[in-house]
Amino acid sequence: MATRRNLLRLLERRLVRRAITLPLTVAAFVIGLTTLPVTLAIAAALDRGRPWQRVRLVVLVIGTLVVEVLGMLAGLFVWITTGCGLFRHQRWTWRAHRRLLGWYPSTLLALIVRVLGTHIEWRIPRDLEGPVVVLARHTSFFDALIPVTVTARHNRLLPHHVVTAGLRYLPNLDLVGHRLPNRFIYRTPGEGSAELAPIRDIGTVVDERSAAIIFPEGTFRDEARFERALRRLRRRSPDLAEIAERFEHVLPPRSSGTRALLEGAIGVDVLICANTGFEPFSTAAEIRASLAAERPIIVEAWRIPRDQVPEEPAAFNRWLLEQFGEIDRWVQRQLAGSTGSGGI
Repeated sequence: MATRRNLLRLLERRLVRRAITLPLTVAAFVIGLTTLPVTLAIAAALDRGRPWQRVRLVVLVIGTLVVEVLGMLAGLFVWITTGCGLFRHQRWTWRAHRRLLGWYPSTLLALIVRVLGTHIEWRIPRDLEGPVVVLARHTSFFDALIPVTVTARHNRLLPHHVVTAGLRYLPNLDLVGHRLPNRFIYRTPGEGSAELAPIRDIGTVVDERSAAIIFPEGTFRDEARFERALRRLRRRSPDLAEIAERFEHVLPPRSSGTRALLEGAIGVDVLICANTGFEPFSTAAEIRASLAAERPIIVEAWRIPRDQVPEEPAAFNRWLLEQFGEIDRWVQRQLAGSTGSGGI
């Protein structure tokens, strides 16, 4: 345990982390491409026919490495053409990264969907005007790519993220993510957390050409996490816990980070971003065991005017919980085969 803690502490240093992750990614890319024919042949022989789980896994891993390396090269080009970091606090520099921030996640998402053998049904606005704060459902490693694809790829908005610190081990997110106002957090912040002030600062930079993205659930749902979340909510707000007990697909949202983000983004509307279809891929073991989707991925987003969002903390907490209750019911409708529109 001590060795692991020391290693993680060492990797907190940005230069040390990058000195490890970047060369490893490039080396894995070179080795992966060089050995790809042999690897595919072995995987196909072991699969012995459909659904080609090992073949799919090989394609996913190598495809991801290709996207990572191409993204690193593109990121280097953008870094050089924007002054090698000299103007990193200027909005024009941030906006110069928008195409890269749209291409990288949407390409990864397209790769994942193709490997799974499914498709995405987009029910989202295509003329979305900023600024907006996006509150997104989070069910797996894969769906973290959806809100940035909605904002940067489909609507040409520059995304600012509040995400887990673990994503810094992906080279492109580490490199580009630190050039822009984003916040990598270790855990969902509660009241009094030192993380709240930086999250609030993210909200202050959102303008008509950008969006802020946060995942209020904080992590993926499983029964153990759901029970822990209910216990926390019962201690703090028994009346809200009675509402959350009925949730079948989402976790009760942690409100402190979301409220801080909205406090910084004064007067900014909210965009609820719901998705379903990626639930079977919330752990590495599940991804390895089953790389085939049984149904399409459905993504729907709806906008809530800011004057409908309460400011008083208790009222806001109830409002946020109700939004995730609506997401929960939306997911149930999709599972039941409904094609009706979600929204509030």
